[in-house]
Amino acid sequence: MIDSKGLAAFSAIVKNASFEQAARELFITQSAVSQRLKQLEENIGHSLVVRSPQIKATLSGQALLKYAHNLSQIERELIGELAPKKQLDWLKISIASNADTLATWLLSALAPWCTEHKILLEFKVDDQDQTHQLLKSGEVLGCISSLEKPAQGCSSEPLGSFHYHCVVSPAFRQKYFAKGVGKAQFKRAPVVIFDQKDQLQHQYLKRYFAIDARQQLQHFIPSLEAYHEWIKLGMGFGMAQKIQIQPLLDSGELVLLTPEKTIEVPLFWHQWGIKTQLSQSLSRQIAEAAAAAH
Repeated sequence: MIDSKGLAAFSAIVKNASFEQAARELFITQSAVSQRLKQLEENIGHSLVVRSPQIKATLSGQALLKYAHNLSQIERELIGELAPKKQLDWLKISIASNADTLATWLLSALAPWCTEHKILLEFKVDDQDQTHQLLKSGEVLGCISSLEKPAQGCSSEPLGSFHYHCVVSPAFRQKYFAKGVGKAQFKRAPVVIFDQKDQLQHQYLKRYFAIDARQQLQHFIPSLEAYHEWIKLGMGFGMAQKIQIQPLLDSGELVLLTPEKTIEVPLFWHQWGIKTQLSQSLSRQIAEAAAAAH
């Protein structure tokens, strides 16, 4: 039997990457948090937390985190069956998403779901090629990822493909592409990249113009709103979905540089394999919203 207080302390430590913050969240002393973790580790027979260089779960701890995510859902479902008229407490869950999805269709899809099921949602944001790592580590219940193959113990559901276009400001197009759009012109033009994990520009330049983006003049703007603003200000070219920038296209502040040349990104919803009514309703909500966003 896994001690519930120890499990809560362990989960809070990993989530906050801090014993002090975990103590504040649980309204107990830091000493009590450490003692509960120690007892839990002794009972399980495994070290659960790496303390240096930063606090994170060990492989055994990652397995326990997955158990904790599933247990909270199972307990919620059991309470609903045993006492259907009982007012349920709010349930905290974490999911991971890429920034583009979070900024477009995901929030409006999950707001009514969270209200209906009394869910407190924590989003973790990473590149669509990296979000599955947060799922594998046990940090999140589910994730939106560009990878199709599910991790062991998980399921994967296709959400469809989303197309990214190369966009520029009219002034930038006139400055760098007035004589045409080709390899020579792109090699002179600065590129705007979201962060070091963002590979969309690299894929676009390599596929259509045989250019290594690492040799480009590069701006890094790790904020989606600022990323689009920087392109609008004529500082470089970048990749974006039409759904993100349609108002700027309609106003003429941005234009599609090569409308027929796009990068297609398939997305998938990954989730831990234990199916509950809550997890199944979450999967349906995300799948329906993704279908409507195309």
